Amino acid sequence: MNDLQELKNFGAALDPADPEPPARLRHRVLSAAAAPARRRRLPRLALAGGLAAAITAGVLAAQVIGIGGHTPPASAAASEILHSAAEEARQQPVFEVRPEQFVYVESIGTNTNYGSPTSKPKLEKVHRTAWLSAGGERDGLVRSNNETFMIDGCQNGRQTQSKGGKSETTSCTPIPAYLAGLPTTADAMLDYLYTHSSGGNPRDQQAFTTAADLIRESYVPPAALAAVFEAVARIPGVDVVGDVTDDAGRPGVAVALTEVQGMRTELIFDKKNHGFLGTRSVMVRDQDGLRKGDIWASSAVLKVAIVDRAGQTP
Repeated sequence: MNDLQELKNFGAALDPADPEPPARLRHRVLSAAAAPARRRRLPRLALAGGLAAAITAGVLAAQVIGIGGHTPPASAAASEILHSAAEEARQQPVFEVRPEQFVYVESIGTNTNYGSPTSKPKLEKVHRTAWLSAGGERDGLVRSNNETFMIDGCQNGRQTQSKGGKSETTSCTPIPAYLAGLPTTADAMLDYLYTHSSGGNPRDQQAFTTAADLIRESYVPPAALAAVFEAVARIPGVDVVGDVTDDAGRPGVAVALTEVQGMRTELIFDKKNHGFLGTRSVMVRDQDGLRKGDIWASSAVLKVAIVDRAGQTP
């Protein structure tokens, strides 16, 4: 089998012939919907059909898996930043959190909005304040610009949702915003990221995505947060993007992993002390009305606190 045929076969495996919506309609949107992005799984995104797409898919895969099927390790520079971020995380105060309390997260960011499947994308600046149930059982609250919406809690395995004057009760599993019980060593956290990842993406990409989702809108105790950064430093393909400025105007440096879907997921850290600032998704090729280098979505975390009720400010 020649190289071109291998690329075609690989592309076909990634891109079955059945029609699906455009990738931009299925990519996770960091903060645009009521449920925090952390609580959603990223489905596998199909690439455009045809021979050209099959070849493109093969080329992208070669960039991710490396020559001979071996992914390059995380770069030394990225590892250094992430280990420094871990040390900074360990210096943070430990909050005592009760299940009935709420994790308060204030952030500002950017989302890409499409008025219709064929319209030109527009960037929207978002000021978001979320009150998320620490134990996952109480109803949470999100204020995003001029909109306010509830996040239904899960009590006794049941969740009641109201829409259009009708209520529906379904089974559920609590999703706590206080992530107690996470591993506190790099080895155990790395295993956690791989075993708790799903979505059909390449294994390393999905582990990196899981790490970003864990820390984006939640309270992760300092020891576990440090373990997340140390684990990410071991994920193959993680590299330094360089100097960036987050949505709050703070100077930072980003480490990132490029996704096969044509985006790069970045973790942004303070330029001086490497404290965690937020996340960003950036296009790495022209796609879906966006250009290479355009921001798809970003979130700069301004404040994380523990409060007693939804709507209370620290």
